[in-house]
Amino acid sequence: MWYVVRTTSLVLTFLVILLIVSVAMAKPRSSKRSPSFSSKERNPFLCDPDKLMVYKVTLATHWSRTLFPKQYPEWRPPAQWSKVIGRSHDSSYTLFRISQSSSEGFKEFTETGRSDTLDAQSQGEGGIFDEFNAPPVTAGEGKTEAEFFVDSNHSRVSLASRIVPSPDWFVGLDSFNLCIDGQWVDSVAIKVGPMDGGTDNGFTFTSPNWPSDPTEKIFRITANMPNHPANSFYYPDLNDLPPIATFFFVKVKEYALAEIFDAVTMAPTSETQTPTLEDTLLQAAETPSSTTSSSVPSEKYIEQPDRDEIEDIEEQNNETLRKKSKKSGAKSKGESTKKSSLLKSLVTEYSRDERAKKNRRGRKWTNLSGPRHCMVSEWGPWSACSKSCGIGESTRTRKVLTHARRGGNPCPPLEENKWCGSSRDCSHAYFDW
Repeated sequence: MWYVVRTTSLVLTFLVILLIVSVAMAKPRSSKRSPSFSSKERNPFLCDPDKLMVYKVTLATHWSRTLFPKQYPEWRPPAQWSKVIGRSHDSSYTLFRISQSSSEGFKEFTETGRSDTLDAQSQGEGGIFDEFNAPPVTAGEGKTEAEFFVDSNHSRVSLASRIVPSPDWFVGLDSFNLCIDGQWVDSVAIKVGPMDGGTDNGFTFTSPNWPSDPTEKIFRITANMPNHPANSFYYPDLNDLPPIATFFFVKVKEYALAEIFDAVTMAPTSETQTPTLEDTLLQAAETPSSTTSSSVPSEKYIEQPDRDEIEDIEEQNNETLRKKSKKSGAKSKGESTKKSSLLKSLVTEYSRDERAKKNRRGRKWTNLSGPRHCMVSEWGPWSACSKSCGIGESTRTRKVLTHARRGGNPCPPLEENKWCGSSRDCSHAYFDW
């Protein structure tokens, strides 16, 4: 009897000890468990959601007579490239896509080089995170560059530059992802060929306007497509066209978002990055016209804001600082929403600050606003016919009054020719052979 009671007591004691150990082990496990998982935990292929990255893109063009001798445009106008339009965005946005029709805004850009319709789509809407442009390349071979923002939710970038002259041809990238397997790309080079916007039937660089009705899908131009001898890129002896351009991407800055979002403390984590974004905003609020440039592609491409834009930057930065002082130390249930809104606000203000900075040579600013389009004079009189007997040629010219700058429209043709003369003007002896 005593043996049974003793055994029962030991069993009960063991069960109590086991229960205590189980409870003790369960407490730290429950306290460590987060009520909600971060985006990174849900998707291991997503880049760090608390990082804001700055990339520099360089477009290097290789359109030369050596590589593309057929119908190479030397004048009216010579070979060149429009400004580069770019957007960083999420998977919901499309600038253009192979095998799809061009939007009205993209049609306008590929045919004229203007981006008014595309620019009307506000930054931060429709999946767009950052809008940016790079100056035009004024020759067939050259370089241009710009900087832009991306984050974990907007890690894709799309760009395009129109081939000038051309019906609707361009080069570009569609939704290139800078976040691969949860890591930001340090640098990459992508070679590209010409593409057709599908909105114009022209075969040659200088074809007159010939709208496609109905419009076609966007497609890649190859050595045999379109398969017509008149096409300017038709090289039947080649299997593939040489690359006409290359896009280079380099990660240049990295910002970490602080735990207290309302404090607006963003510090660059890369060793070479100074100053912090907060310092930039504070400096812009105090002395809005004394910032320095880091996004000007080269010394020959200078973007000069007007005074109204600088004052607008100052007012927006002051408003940001006032909101920051009112909300400091506060955390709400919508913390992730605040973070996203704050990030987009800072991107907009930082981008506008970059456009308001001085150029590297220290030249004085002038009150210029936006792109400056080329302006030409009226046509001069027609010249005398080149032949006094038979069919000749007459020419008239006009001059450039203002050259295009900052992505403005290139100059139209400066010379025009027409046939003139007649065999009726010849003496009768002309026909006595």
